[in-house]
Amino acid sequence: MAATLRYFMLPDDERAFFRVLARHELTIYPEIVPIGWEAPRASDEVVASLDRDAYYLAAERFAPVIVHTVKRGRDKGLLKIEEVPSPVFHYERSVRNEDGELVGGRLWAELDVTELPAASDARYKPSGLRAIFRDLEENLRKNFRRSDPKGFWVGPAAARAWKSDGLVLREPGHKGDTFGVWR
Repeated sequence: MAATLRYFMLPDDERAFFRVLARHELTIYPEIVPIGWEAPRASDEVVASLDRDAYYLAAERFAPVIVHTVKRGRDKGLLKIEEVPSPVFHYERSVRNEDGELVGGRLWAELDVTELPAASDARYKPSGLRAIFRDLEENLRKNFRRSDPKGFWVGPAAARAWKSDGLVLREPGHKGDTFGVWR
């Protein structure tokens, strides 16, 4: 079963979140990896150079990241990360849409890989990946505010902008609902 954290973060919140990620020595990969990619370490200095909406955060100290070559389509010849066997989190950024609304992001990880009795190559996630996820979840609980209705964490800068500037917090997806900040 996948573990998911959903949030609204402005750039200041994202920099603070990446300072927490830096403690865990995670590296950053794009969703489609160019051959020869040198993965930077996650830190608050890297946030300014992130230009895509989603990335993988890899805990390579536990196990190597498993990739395969894309065989068809416009990304033919590039590398794609295998999410289930690799020690990675899928990080979707919280970005503004064309209307200026802040669209929610999420951090997703497959932490529980079930073993099928007939599978000879059953793979398990390292327990350290679960510990990192728990630490990130605890950090959001401690520093972020809950959304109203429940379901998202709202960063301090996003909560201030929602309250003072009327920033609209929008759920991702077609016709996503709007959210507020609880209390």
